[in-house]
Amino acid sequence: MKKVYLFFVLAMLSFSAFAQSTNPETEAIKKAVNTVFEGMKACDSALVKSVFAPGAILQTIRPAKDGLSGTVTGDRMEPWLKAIAQPKKPEQVWNEKMNFDHILIDGNLAQVWGSYTFHIGTTFSHCGTDNITLVKHADGWKIVYLIDTSRKDKCL
Repeated sequence: MKKVYLFFVLAMLSFSAFAQSTNPETEAIKKAVNTVFEGMKACDSALVKSVFAPGAILQTIRPAKDGLSGTVTGDRMEPWLKAIAQPKKPEQVWNEKMNFDHILIDGNLAQVWGSYTFHIGTTFSHCGTDNITLVKHADGWKIVYLIDTSRKDKCL
């Protein structure tokens, strides 16, 4: 009986993981988020901007010197997009890789949580966690809020 129960639990967990990974909405959300990273790497600010909703909010939590608290800073979209668009030599290209640790969807609202590493060219710069809120519009999923942590140590 225990073997049947264990098999059933493992089968359900496998199905759940498979269902989430093949869900068309999940894939569309991942595509929207990955478009940001593709645009950053290609210095294509128009591509990046295409997946953000008007008025989107960008924030970063940076560790304080005491190591106990953090400072939240807001980033304005236009200066960030301008920095992305600056031509870069290969050793200066921004390259962020994110793990999609959790994706939650409720109708037209989605939440993405994932660890990331950020390299400039091939040189490690920092790591952290991205927390991204998206809303489904007529033309697809758009990012309305992005907050991340940023640190140089304790990276996965």
